[in-house]
Amino acid sequence: MEWMWVKKVFKIFLDVVEMHFAAILLFLLFLSMVIQVVMRYVFDYPSPALYEIMTWSFVWTVWISAALAWRYNDHIKFNIIYEKLPRKVQLIIDISFNAIFSFTLAISFFPVLNQVIWYKIIRSQVLGIPWDYLLMVLPISMALILFHNALWIYYEFDELIRGKKHKMEDKPWV
Repeated sequence: MEWMWVKKVFKIFLDVVEMHFAAILLFLLFLSMVIQVVMRYVFDYPSPALYEIMTWSFVWTVWISAALAWRYNDHIKFNIIYEKLPRKVQLIIDISFNAIFSFTLAISFFPVLNQVIWYKIIRSQVLGIPWDYLLMVLPISMALILFHNALWIYYEFDELIRGKKHKMEDKPWV
C-alpha cells in the first residue's frame, strides 16, 4: 500500500506526457496549419515560421503518440495467423518479439541520445530553436516505449505462468 502513491504519480505523469501534451501538440499542429492556409491564400504571404511549427509539432505528436499506442498495446500488428493460435503460443510470441524489440531499443538508446545531444550546434532555420530540443522526442519516446514494453513483458509472463490475464486500464479513446 505504501507504494501506491508512486504508481499514481507515475500514471499521472504518463497521462500528462502521452495524452495531454500530445493533444496540445496536435492542436498546435492544427492551429498552425489553419493559420498557414489563411496566410497563404488570403494574404498571399506564407509564413516559414508556421511551417516550421507545423513540421516539428507533427514529429513530436507522432512519436509521443507511438508511445501511447504502445502503452495500450494498440499499435499496428499483422495478426491474421496470430489470432488463430492458442493463447499460450500467442504469449510466447509476444514475449519473444517484445524482448527482441526491447533489447534493440535499449542498445540504440544511448547512441541516439548522444546523437541528439550532438545536434545542439545546429539551430532551426526560422525560429532558431536548437535541434537537440527538437529531436529530444526520439529518446523520450524510446524511453516511454521501453517502459511500456517492459510492463507488457511482465504482464505476459505473469499470464503465461499463472494463466490469469492482467487487468489493463481502459483506453481513453474507446
